[in-house]
Amino acid sequence: VLDQRGSMAAAAGSSSSEGEAIVYPRVVVFDLDACCWSPEMYELWGGGAPFTYDSGSNTCTDRAGTLCSLFSAIPAAWTAVVDLPDSRLAIASRCDEPKWADEILRKFKISNGMTMMEAVDPDLVEIYQSSKKKHLNKIREKSGVGFSEMLFFDDDPNNIRDVAELGVCSILTPSGVDEEAWRRGLETFASKKSGRA
Repeated sequence: VLDQRGSMAAAAGSSSSEGEAIVYPRVVVFDLDACCWSPEMYELWGGGAPFTYDSGSNTCTDRAGTLCSLFSAIPAAWTAVVDLPDSRLAIASRCDEPKWADEILRKFKISNGMTMMEAVDPDLVEIYQSSKKKHLNKIREKSGVGFSEMLFFDDDPNNIRDVAELGVCSILTPSGVDEEAWRRGLETFASKKSGRA
């Protein structure tokens, strides 16, 4: 289990081998629907914006009364990335309702008290209908960070396959980003960078 602040060192172990420092991704990219939160925005058709935020439960309720909540590891994982001086958060989403996604990104809080939108690099938010390859290429172009320095989480196997072809460490999250998926992502990235994968 991640500590409350989501320490990446705690999740991946304090070192990758004797005396060797852990290598962290410079950009961590998340899909949104069914990866960071549930339900997906298209499942809210008939409801949707405006959303009411409940700070006690860190949930958003749409105008039809449907509850939207973050997957368990997201608040701590996003905080962990924010805490690393050389790492940034990015979004690559084909969300059917980008305005709704934008609204709840500005409401959901991560473990350090920031909203998700405050935590993400504003230049690295790609939310529109397109291929994930296009999203990741835009993120590379805007960030100046190579694909081999990125870690990507998505619930769709086709997106994982496409992005992995670019050379990005890509982690399938069929149940959203929980603690196991977050830890597996960090460990897989560290192994690839050290040449053990």
